Amino acid sequence: MHTSELTPAILEGLRRPRPYPAVSLLMPTHRHRPDNAQDPIRLRNLLEEARKRLTDDPQVSRADRLDLEGQLDLVAQDVDFLHAEDGLLVLLAPGERHIWQLSSPVEIQERLVFANTFLTRNLVAARLYARPYWVLVVSEEATLLWEGSGERLVPVERHGFPLKPGIPDPEDAVPGPNIGSVPGHQREERMRQYLRSVDAALDKALNQERRPVFLVGTASTVTLLAELSQHPQDLVGRLDRAGLDKAPAHELSERLRPVFEEYTAKRNADGLEELDSARGRRRFAGGLDEAWRAVTEGRGSLLLVEEHFQAAARIQDGHLVPVEGGTAADGVEEDVVDQLIEAALDKETEVRFVPDDSLSDDGRVALVLRY
Repeated sequence: MHTSELTPAILEGLRRPRPYPAVSLLMPTHRHRPDNAQDPIRLRNLLEEARKRLTDDPQVSRADRLDLEGQLDLVAQDVDFLHAEDGLLVLLAPGERHIWQLSSPVEIQERLVFANTFLTRNLVAARLYARPYWVLVVSEEATLLWEGSGERLVPVERHGFPLKPGIPDPEDAVPGPNIGSVPGHQREERMRQYLRSVDAALDKALNQERRPVFLVGTASTVTLLAELSQHPQDLVGRLDRAGLDKAPAHELSERLRPVFEEYTAKRNADGLEELDSARGRRRFAGGLDEAWRAVTEGRGSLLLVEEHFQAAARIQDGHLVPVEGGTAADGVEEDVVDQLIEAALDKETEVRFVPDDSLSDDGRVALVLRY
């Protein structure tokens, strides 16, 4: 699965405690040749290390060991290296196996963890890095919903999508869409009914997962839908162009790129402006340690992180102590930024990534405080 498919419900299920051992395997992967040739070998070595640990671990029962060894045998068959992203996360427990492709602008560290919970912080961070969104392509023939993650678009076949116009009157019961067959005010009213049904279906998608929505269609249709929508605050961008209801994913993504980039730039600027305002009101924390303490206390409102910022630190007496080198065996958290992000989300703190060097005077991480 790709991180674009991660929903709050799926994440909640993955984060629940499990009987020991819940096994997490994390490794970097490569999108292109020749670097991707090493990925299957690296996975095979990591799987062998996991088998050895299962054999040597006295806490693992024979039944669980046999189950997990069977799961490990299937992992190599299940992984699709032809469509690899930037990382691979494999989560195993007796009776279950989850494989996730991760997109990330920062280098993913190899890890093998046996615990009572799965390692999910990289999954959470990868999903945030990808900035998930919805794309609603509206036409008189059918309305399509796409879920987006970075430049990746996947068609949605739930919540009532794809949605075609209903037949409003028995006397119009002829094959095919017939919105355009009635002139004047009747046609406009039927279009309004159709767009209300589109918005009702969009409401279901947003209730499952709130994401920014980009509208695509003719200028008149998109304008009318925006006027009728229950969620005007979620409609963040629009592409006034007809005919894209039949476009493949790669063409739609290419057409949307300028709209998406404009939205991202505005969102970054708004976040930095909010940070400046918070600094003036003394509701600001800068740097990893200050941000960590405020986040864990539940005082964070908005966490801003530079996109490619990575750091290692030791958590000591509620503080983050930066370190150079070291491993998990030394009590060092190699992915402490991802851990900060996960802690922020647990406390219902909004997280945004901003361009590198935007926070150079604030330790690469800054937090707007609630109080």
